[in-house]
Amino acid sequence: MSLVSAAALAYEILLTRLFAIIQWHHFAYMIISVALLGYGAAGTMVTLFRPRLEQRLAPVFASAAAAFGITSMGCFLVAQALPFNALEFLWDLWQPLWLLAMYMLLFVPFFFAAACVCLAFTRYAAQARRVYAFDLVGAAFGSLGVIFALLALRPATVLACVAALGAVAAALFWLSAGGRPRTVALALSRWSLSR
Repeated sequence: MSLVSAAALAYEILLTRLFAIIQWHHFAYMIISVALLGYGAAGTMVTLFRPRLEQRLAPVFASAAAAFGITSMGCFLVAQALPFNALEFLWDLWQPLWLLAMYMLLFVPFFFAAACVCLAFTRYAAQARRVYAFDLVGAAFGSLGVIFALLALRPATVLACVAALGAVAAALFWLSAGGRPRTVALALSRWSLSR
């Protein structure tokens, strides 16, 4: 749980920084609304399908954490390939659609990270204070960690590290839920080869 929260906050701050450089600075603030959209959608999904999700907590949580790792890098790269240009926003009718496409792409990783957080709060509701503490500690470390990481590493490397946190969180949760280590090793090797 802490790793997912750390990765999600690190990803949000990293995207804010990248968009401040790549696009105009006011587009950096849209990342906050994209993250909130992802958390709201994930909360709605977990609420609607709570009984089913609780029955399959380990595979769903591990899959969502792994999906965060994959989509955090993949969706950013696809979003950067979109022909969005803020300077043409007022006279090119395609630009609002490209902006919407960018929103939808960047929303996906936050949805998966929030699904993990919501599942943890739902499943361990009796220990909500403890879950919340792990969530906050992870978020704090992720926020501080990404700032220091950006001082030492290139943003693309930091993005890869954030994506790796999702894979590590998936593996650790799977193992703690009684999953087979061989399955984790195979999944991690496939993930590293796909990069």
